[in-house]
Amino acid sequence: MVVKNYDTPLTIVGGGEFSNAVFQKCLKIAPNLIAVDSGLNFLDINKNIPDWIIGDLDSAKNLEDWRHKGSNIKKIEEQNTTDFEKCLYSFNAPFFLANAFLGKRIDHTLAAISTIVRMKNKRVILVGNKDILFHFDNSLELNLEVGTRLSLFPLKDVVGVSSEGLKYDIKNIQFSPGYNIGTSNQVSQKKISIKVDGSGMVLILPLKCLKNILEYIYNSILSK
Repeated sequence: MVVKNYDTPLTIVGGGEFSNAVFQKCLKIAPNLIAVDSGLNFLDINKNIPDWIIGDLDSAKNLEDWRHKGSNIKKIEEQNTTDFEKCLYSFNAPFFLANAFLGKRIDHTLAAISTIVRMKNKRVILVGNKDILFHFDNSLELNLEVGTRLSLFPLKDVVGVSSEGLKYDIKNIQFSPGYNIGTSNQVSQKKISIKVDGSGMVLILPLKCLKNILEYIYNSILSK
């Protein structure tokens, strides 16, 4: 059930590895804030008041204090999904900047990466302390600095159709999560294009490339 539709992008914060500098950077892009369960515990009650606090709420602290500050609280008790998924199915927005869903626990990190593939229509960027992760379907065009590290990690079987601007071509490569992956490629020209057959490919770039992914997302929104 959708709790609220937003016309602007959302920053969401989870309980993983947190960087206040990265978080503040995301807030400048997407000021509306959602706290996902224990992600609330990273926030300063005198500075960053989330619009909503959501999840099964078994780890969020001082909920009544936040309620008095104006936050809405939504407890979802079903345990068939993670708190990250609960957040994504509860809100619609042009895209989501997801902070603190990587690091700390590898099972939570893998669950978060799986979620952005399963809920690909939400346009979620996982923003970590060093890297960003983004799922794309079929094709992608980006402007990037030459020499940028670029990795492709499949969560399903995906076939490489073509690529331009990469040191290592992906044409005809049979990508598979348990067999053949595409880590540590490199950008060889400023404009890159990647085409794959199917869904399930996760792009991994350095954090500094967030602006480039945002440009791609904005262009995708405008083209529809």
